[in-house]
Amino acid sequence: MIEPILTRRQRQRRQHEEVVEEILAIARRMMQAEGVAALNFNAIARQLGMQPPSLYTYFASKEAIYDELFRRGYLTFGQRMNQRPAATGSPVEQLRSAFLAYMEFGYENRDLFELMFQRPVPGFTPSAESMAVSLGQLAEAQRQLGAALAQAGVTLPVSLEEAGDLVIAMMYGVTAMHLANNPELPVGEGRFGRLADHAVDLFVTAWQLERVE
Repeated sequence: MIEPILTRRQRQRRQHEEVVEEILAIARRMMQAEGVAALNFNAIARQLGMQPPSLYTYFASKEAIYDELFRRGYLTFGQRMNQRPAATGSPVEQLRSAFLAYMEFGYENRDLFELMFQRPVPGFTPSAESMAVSLGQLAEAQRQLGAALAQAGVTLPVSLEEAGDLVIAMMYGVTAMHLANNPELPVGEGRFGRLADHAVDLFVTAWQLERVE
């Protein structure tokens, strides 16, 4: 198959995109090795073999790199949650699969997990565009929870927004504790990594979801 001949502008665009991806890959490796807040603009430039001012061609600041990783993290997270097994099952099945998918995302993407769900970088505030992606994922999660409960005829003792926040808080707490205490162990093992099913059982009992499983 003959490759299409690219115009100069197309070649430049492709090269620009390739460098952007390389910058983000270096940034993630740096965050994973030294901590999320340790991102260094000049160090990234050195690894690319360019002068620091040249990096501004691709990102206006270190915060812009964080912002792009934040945005992409939520897009990846949303795909993971929407494509998980049992995403359209009973409320109990959906809760269990959501817990597992959330914890596995955190385990496999610890740098992004911290950037997205914690405040590890002093002074960093996501852009309006990136926050819109984040809030869109939250709205979709609440929509899915509401649809599952409505289909099963379940009425909760709290509002849908409060129910969603309680689930998020529990998922985050168990995941963060697992990563802090047994980061070397996969999800399902360790002091906190094996608590996902027990955490779900608390919601099942409190909201009487066992009647509709």
